Amino acid sequence: MNPDPEDDALSWEGDDALEARRPDPRRAPSADVAHGGPADREPADARAAEVDDEPQGIGTATLVLLGIFGGVYLLYTIGWAIGGVGMQAKAMFMLPAPLYLASMWIAVLAPALWFTAALMLTRGGRDWVRISALVVGAALLVPWPFVVAGGGGAL
Repeated sequence: MNPDPEDDALSWEGDDALEARRPDPRRAPSADVAHGGPADREPADARAAEVDDEPQGIGTATLVLLGIFGGVYLLYTIGWAIGGVGMQAKAMFMLPAPLYLASMWIAVLAPALWFTAALMLTRGGRDWVRISALVVGAALLVPWPFVVAGGGGAL
């Protein structure tokens, strides 16, 4: 806990561990050395290594591309739903209803599953790998019944 009650409102549980690592800005570093206290004897390279070990955030360009691909995959999901419903009457001559409905729902869920899998499986990898996986999925999962027939399902 902080000795100043006004600082208690601005602190979270576990902040004490962070405070132990961070130097106190109110104390001058020269005061520790002059009084024989523990000085910051850590080399500059070690401090730079600590900063480099922190996980880097996602880049702006990657975040924008993820948003664009998220929108594309959402449109693909809607396209598969509309195209699948439009083809239902024609497909009933070839497939039983439960089989067609199961395959239609798999097709409707495929873009969302691909997007989620691409994000989860490339979580620790480089950004270009993640974007490449999303590009491949966007090429493979085009809702052809909607694209060809405009949602009417006439193939």
